[in-house]
Amino acid sequence: MKEILYIQAGPFANFIGQHFWNTQESYFTYAEGEDPIVFHDRSFREGLNHRGEPTFCPRVLIFDRKSHFGALSDELYAGQDDADTSQWDGGMVQYRQDPIPKSDYHTRLNEELAESDEHQGNKQTPVTVDASNVRFWSDYSRVYYHPRSIQKLPDLADWERSEGEWQSSREAFANHEHDREIMENEVRLFAEECDALQGIQLTSDCNTFGGFTDAFFAAFRDEYPKLPSLTFPLLSNASNLPVTAEEEQNAAKLINDALCMRSLEAVSTINVPLQHPSTWKRAEWLDGLNIDLRSSYHTSALLATHIESLTLPFRLKSSPHDILSLSSLLNASGTLSISHLSGFYPVPPTVTWSRDTEKRLYDLSAAREGNAPNSQARVTEYARMQVSRGFNSAEYEKYDEYFSDKSPAPFSIHAPPYPTPSSFPPLFASSDPVEKQRCLSSLSTSTATARLFASYATLVQECIDRRADVATRMGLEFDELRELKDDLWALCDRYAGPDEEWRGQEEEVLSEDEE
Repeated sequence: MKEILYIQAGPFANFIGQHFWNTQESYFTYAEGEDPIVFHDRSFREGLNHRGEPTFCPRVLIFDRKSHFGALSDELYAGQDDADTSQWDGGMVQYRQDPIPKSDYHTRLNEELAESDEHQGNKQTPVTVDASNVRFWSDYSRVYYHPRSIQKLPDLADWERSEGEWQSSREAFANHEHDREIMENEVRLFAEECDALQGIQLTSDCNTFGGFTDAFFAAFRDEYPKLPSLTFPLLSNASNLPVTAEEEQNAAKLINDALCMRSLEAVSTINVPLQHPSTWKRAEWLDGLNIDLRSSYHTSALLATHIESLTLPFRLKSSPHDILSLSSLLNASGTLSISHLSGFYPVPPTVTWSRDTEKRLYDLSAAREGNAPNSQARVTEYARMQVSRGFNSAEYEKYDEYFSDKSPAPFSIHAPPYPTPSSFPPLFASSDPVEKQRCLSSLSTSTATARLFASYATLVQECIDRRADVATRMGLEFDELRELKDDLWALCDRYAGPDEEWRGQEEEVLSEDEE
C-alpha cells in the first residue's frame, strides 16, 4: 500500500501539520459512487474516536510541549485521566487545572453538525476560523488523532523560558534512551501495521526541537537503516539576519540550525529547509494574498499548501511516485540530499507564463542576506520537480511550452486543484470563500544551497576566532565548532557551482584574522 509515517515536532511544525491533515481530510468522499483521487490508507489508519466510533486517524506522531496541545487532549481522552495511579495505593491529593475550553471554531462546527442532523438537505453556511481567536494549532483541527499519536512533552521551567528555549533545545531531548523507547513502542507500532511502508515524512522546528530530531534519527536509522525519509526542517527566525558572535541568542539559533542541517544531510534521503516566515520578503509573490506574516496560523497555511501539493504524488491514485523515486529525480548523483521549496499561490486564472510570472515562484528555502556571502551569485539548478494544480488543458500546453525551454527542464506533475477546507485562513483578496485554488509548487536542487551553508560556516568561524561565549553556553567545545566549520565548508563546496569560490572567501577571512 506504500504507507507513509509522519513525524511532527515543535509548535510551528504542528501548525503546518494541522493544515496539512485538514487538507488531506478534505479528499474523503461521502457520496455513493464517488471515487477519491488519493489512496487514503497511505496516510490514514482506521481507528476509534473517543466515543468508540470507527474513524480514520492520521499515521502521525506529534511531539510538542504539553501546554501547546490546547483542548485537543479533552477531545481525545474524554473521560480519562492523564495521570496513571493504578500502581499507587497510598493517600493522594489531586489538584486539577480548569480544562482549556474548546475553540470557537470547534464549538460552531459541533452546532452545525447538530443543525444538519435536524434539518437534513438544507445547505448550511460553512463555519470559518477567526484568526484572532486561534490560540493553539489544535484550535482548527478537523481530524481525530489516535491516542498514541499524541506525545506530550514536559513544559519548560520558568527559568528556561526566561533564558529562551534555544539554550535548552540541544539538551532537552539528548536522552537517547527516551528516543529508543519511542522507536520500540510508538514508531514500531505504526510501522508494523503497514503493508509496505514507503518511508517517513518529518517536519520539525530546528530552534526548539533540533536536538530531538538529531537523537530521533540516530535511533531511527539503527532500526530502519534503508527506509527513505523526507524532512522539512524549519529554520530559526535568525536565519536571514546579519548576526555576529556577540549576539549570543541569535548566534545560538544559527549554530543550532547548522547542527541540525549537518545532521539531516548525513542521515535523511531528502531534506527541504524552510526559512522562518519573519524572513520572507514582501514582493510580487504575495500579490492576491492578505497574509499576516506575524501569524503562525496564516504562514503555516501557505507552507502547508506547498508541502501537501508536493507530496500529493505519493498518495495520488494516478501517480506511481514515492519518496524514493522523488529522491532519484532530484538527486541523481546521490550527493545532493538538500532541496529548495518554491511556491506560487494562488495562480490567477489569467496567468501568462513569462520571466516576470516566474518571479512569483518564491524560494522559501533560500538564504538571502544575513551572513551569506556572494548573495548576488547566479543560481544554477541541477534538477527540479513541479506540481501544478487546477490548470486546464490549454494552460497545461502554455505551461509545458514555457518550462520545456528551461535547462534543466523540470519534471512536471499535473494534479486537481488545491482544496481549501473551512479551517483555512482567509488569505485571499476576495472576501468570497473559494473551495478550490490553483497553485504551483516545486522542489529543486541548486547552487543556492551553498549560500546557506556558507552563511553558517562564516558565523561558526567568527565564533571560533573570537572564542565566543555562545559556544560554552551551548555546551560545545571549540574543537566541535572547528569540526562543524570544516563540515559546513565541505557541504558548501559540494553544492557550489564551478564559478563559485567559497573556499577562497574562507581563506581570506582566516588571513585577515591572522593579521
